Amino acid sequence: MTETKARRRAGRPRVFDTDAALDKAVRLFWQRGYEATSMADLVAETGVAAASLYAAFDNKAGLFAAVIERYAATFSVHLYAPINDPALSTYEAVKGLLERAASSFSEPGTPAGCFMYSAAAAVSPASAAIECLLRDKRIAAEALLIERLQRGAAQGELAADTDPAVLGKFINTVMEGMSVQARDGATIDELLSIAKMALDRWPAAI
Repeated sequence: MTETKARRRAGRPRVFDTDAALDKAVRLFWQRGYEATSMADLVAETGVAAASLYAAFDNKAGLFAAVIERYAATFSVHLYAPINDPALSTYEAVKGLLERAASSFSEPGTPAGCFMYSAAAAVSPASAAIECLLRDKRIAAEALLIERLQRGAAQGELAADTDPAVLGKFINTVMEGMSVQARDGATIDELLSIAKMALDRWPAAI
């Protein structure tokens, strides 16, 4: 019998609030990274017995996969809400995205920066499957942004020579840089200044 199976069978796992446990796990992984966070750390942070965590998520990688989905369903949904708002112009949607990024990345009470970027920086080559999960989420977010920019271009909101895909990658690069700056202690005002500089280069239709 493997060690993991033995842990699963060692007593009856108790019921716990999955969302509450995942919210705590999000913050722990966000702060420490995947590699530096142990199952013992997660047990201590969530207050959930190891047997219950193993029964629910199988192992640390399974728990981290659930954490990624939880972050996407909470923080990411809030962050990208302007992109999904049909009442906003394309410029207003991107402005809202960058301003929310500045606010979210420097929000008191949560680790600085963006979980999707920060967690990726702390994943070793040995955890390739974890990096793939993170990359897939980042690619999906970029695709959502590019799709919004393509609609704006089709509606004549962007300069005729604008490539929505390149513009989307530029905006993503700005956000990734803002995340790094936040991790290094940048304030919300400094992050908003970065966002404004990027928006000052907006390729508006003439």
